[in-house]
Amino acid sequence: MDFEKAANFIWENGRLLERRLFEYFFRGGSKDGVLTAIKAYQNEDGGFGHALEPDLRTPESQPLYVEFGLRTLYEAKIRDPELALKVCDYVARAADLNEGIATITASSSRYPRAAHWNNPTSEQASFDRLTGLVGLLNWQGIQHPWLDQAIGACLNHIRSTEYEDAHTILTAFCLLESLPQTDEITTLFSKLTDELYQARFFCPEAPPQSYGLTPLDFAPFPDSYCRKIFPDAMIHDHLMALDAEQEEDGGWPIAWEPPGEMARLEWRAYRTLKSIITLEAYRKTA
Repeated sequence: MDFEKAANFIWENGRLLERRLFEYFFRGGSKDGVLTAIKAYQNEDGGFGHALEPDLRTPESQPLYVEFGLRTLYEAKIRDPELALKVCDYVARAADLNEGIATITASSSRYPRAAHWNNPTSEQASFDRLTGLVGLLNWQGIQHPWLDQAIGACLNHIRSTEYEDAHTILTAFCLLESLPQTDEITTLFSKLTDELYQARFFCPEAPPQSYGLTPLDFAPFPDSYCRKIFPDAMIHDHLMALDAEQEEDGGWPIAWEPPGEMARLEWRAYRTLKSIITLEAYRKTA
């Protein structure tokens, strides 16, 4: 990995959020700088908007954006109760504890978006999306009258549902991590682990042969909750593959078609940032 070329790519192409995160991880930047950048995406209703997830370009709040924003804070180990309570208010209004929550709203179709968000199921309520949001909110350590009830509903979904998509398993692990590690949570952890190795969009092989999530998406740090799922050799092979993906301009590529060139550069800067964070984290423990 050429760290300086990667850093330059982020300075050239990253949003303020990625640049603040780079400063936070590598230049002694503050968590307040990160929070200021991410709060710029927060709307009056408490949700996040304004193309926070670059493949959808609407200014309106979306559950998709909420997951992106909360996961960004989670991976940076930043908690902010004031921000999280406002987000929880939004999620509580948008969710149905009998059906879940949609990934995106129907009104988002008025704005540019990547082709994969044209799938009608994205607008249908699902517990798969809600489970991750509830876990990320609970990880923030907030007390909210809706949250305990939501945790119970989402745990019941994990117990009773066979998960078949690596993306939804990733978010379900967030809920388990946010809770006391009782025997029941340990049992559900084992259930999700077994389902992950059979799931669509999970790429255990290195380098990946198609789009999907790799073990490093589940364990971006050596101390990640899911690190113990993967053998050392598998993690090593994926670190080598990730390192080799860096392109001549210093950035990492993406494996899907975004809605425009601005979104492509935003995604590449975001993926570059995540790649160097993971590679540096594991290098320090080697």
